[in-house]
Amino acid sequence: MLTPPPRPNGNSPRTFLQTLLRTLPLHVLIAITIVGGAALLYTNSVSNRGTWATLGSWSLTALYVIIAIVGGTVAGVLDAARQMVERFEQALRDWFHTLPALRGAEDTRNRDLSTVRQEYETLLDHSVAQAGRRLRLPQWLERLIRGALRGMVVDRFMASCTARGVHVVAPQEFRNWLLAEGVSLGFMPVLDQLSWWRYLIIGMLLLLAAVALTLAFLTS
Repeated sequence: MLTPPPRPNGNSPRTFLQTLLRTLPLHVLIAITIVGGAALLYTNSVSNRGTWATLGSWSLTALYVIIAIVGGTVAGVLDAARQMVERFEQALRDWFHTLPALRGAEDTRNRDLSTVRQEYETLLDHSVAQAGRRLRLPQWLERLIRGALRGMVVDRFMASCTARGVHVVAPQEFRNWLLAEGVSLGFMPVLDQLSWWRYLIIGMLLLLAAVALTLAFLTS
């Protein structure tokens, strides 16, 4: 019998959309304040240099605000995705703790790697599908998580068993490896990728703000 992962804490947002609505406005507001504010300072510094200079500076300010809105939106989406992946990882850990209770005594016998691989790929796919529906994850994030988990099962656990010369393994051993090492290794690339892109976008926004502030300083 397959049981879905436990439900997340009721005090935190339950879906991706709820998390996004909590993080997105803050990211957009901060981006507009910093980037748009820097552009506005530059506009004020050239306001006395003629009509064309003023028109160009206001056009630059409008462009900066648009970039800030887009960049803040993308950064907010990535931050919400990162939070949901962290919550999904914790839910998966809690679920793995319940696996022994779902199996009878006859299921504790060792089996070959191909059987274990097929069984736990099914369990992981089922857990991702259940959590994806409950948390209402976007398709791109669900595919990212599913790919990471499949890679964790197929590549890492099987490779570790092969390296140790192990050809039969008990489900309990697989579960223990997941809790001790596998889950973290599987989710780490996803979390790193989401964080890296978010910091890259934030860095680009800060760079734009620095350029505008430098121009304002040079023209004042």
